[in-house]
Amino acid sequence: MTIKRRLFISNILMIVIPVCISLIIAYVGVSLLFTVSKHDKQGPFYTGYDDLVRLSAKLLEDTGEQKQEEIRRQIEAILKPEGMSLVIYDSEKIQISFNLQETRLTEKLLRVVRAMDGQGFASAEDKEVFAQQIRAAGQAYTVSIIGTATDDTDGPVTPAMATFLILVTLGIIFAVFVTNQFLTRFVFKRIKQPLDTLADGVHQIRDGNLDVRIEYGNKDEFAPVCEDFNDMAVRLKESQRLIRKQEESRKELLAGISHDLRSPLTSVRAYSEGLLDGVAATPESQKKYITMIKTKAEDIDRMVNKIFLFSKMDLGDYPYEPEVLEVNQELLSLIKAMTEEYRDQGLDVVIAALAPDVHIFADPAQLSSMVFNILENSWKYKDKERVQVTIRTEVMGNHVQICLEDNGPGVPEKALDKLFDVFYRSDPSRNNPTKGSGLGLAITAKAVSRMGGSIHAEPSPAGGLRIIIKLPVTDKGA
Repeated sequence: MTIKRRLFISNILMIVIPVCISLIIAYVGVSLLFTVSKHDKQGPFYTGYDDLVRLSAKLLEDTGEQKQEEIRRQIEAILKPEGMSLVIYDSEKIQISFNLQETRLTEKLLRVVRAMDGQGFASAEDKEVFAQQIRAAGQAYTVSIIGTATDDTDGPVTPAMATFLILVTLGIIFAVFVTNQFLTRFVFKRIKQPLDTLADGVHQIRDGNLDVRIEYGNKDEFAPVCEDFNDMAVRLKESQRLIRKQEESRKELLAGISHDLRSPLTSVRAYSEGLLDGVAATPESQKKYITMIKTKAEDIDRMVNKIFLFSKMDLGDYPYEPEVLEVNQELLSLIKAMTEEYRDQGLDVVIAALAPDVHIFADPAQLSSMVFNILENSWKYKDKERVQVTIRTEVMGNHVQICLEDNGPGVPEKALDKLFDVFYRSDPSRNNPTKGSGLGLAITAKAVSRMGGSIHAEPSPAGGLRIIIKLPVTDKGA
């Protein structure tokens, strides 16, 4: 049950329960008060009522005139001071009456008494009537006593009435208190339990336990909160892993930059000192030294440019001008421009199979840079005189897969996941700076990501390395 529904039920019960308890107390109190007042009532209309009934019975039974006259005087003595009337009648007509004033009101009251079978109490306007059945001389009669109605509205509050009011007040207060305690437990229990669970989870996260998960089976408002907490814990753990990875990458980046810059700078310094110390005495040797200094300076310049390019791409500040490109046309154009140069350097580029009429939305300059960096990587790490790179494309769903595969030395399987990390080289000692800085594939991965694609490496069946780029396909008219 949801907390919202519990609150709704709680609000309803907060009204219904006290009202029901109050009604029960009121009913019991009224019944008690009516009973007490019935027995304790001492108003003038009740004075001599039993005597009047008894005297009426004697009047019907005695036949002596003297005796009847005495009974009549006794009845008159009771009725006259109180302004009451007395009527005795059988099933057919009035037999005896005292002080009866036949008015519309008295007739109405007598009709009411007959309707009540001659037994009971009734009132109308300012008159009251009491009726009781008696038997006299073997016959049934009804004695009706009519008097002025009593008015107790302005009278003093009786002890019974005071007790009744106190009971009702205390009962209502007790009912509200008990209901409030019950409903507080009813609602708060369902709130406190998940809050305690969440608090415990937060404390564990604070203490560094990112593996904590909350198991919450109730289907209420706290269920999505607990799910979000678990999702937060997963994201925090992943974030912590990425932070550690970035810290390691930063350390590797600093180590790689310092090492890769130190090597050409050391060469520049050595050749410069050779020139200053006169080691290169002949014009030929001096030209050689100067050429080496220029070459090393160009290496430093290329490395600095790559570092700058990677930094700009990492910050998202690198110019990106995408357009709709036909993949086959772009690849054929790139390979045509590079084939001769790479062939002279021992790298053969072969087009194996191309998927026809496939378009992507990409920056042509970055697409060219991606292919160039992968080919450059195959050339720099070749371990034999000639190495072949095979290029093929294939459409898979809404992506085009560009595969570049060589038959070079390959990469250890444990190093495949690190190939696209900045400044990573499969040579841990970085003893051969001519094989690159480790920035080319990192730049390629950044460019692929910016185009909305993905890149990964795997071993090639030919023994080398296979790099697969997946880019989203777009419509030609997009």
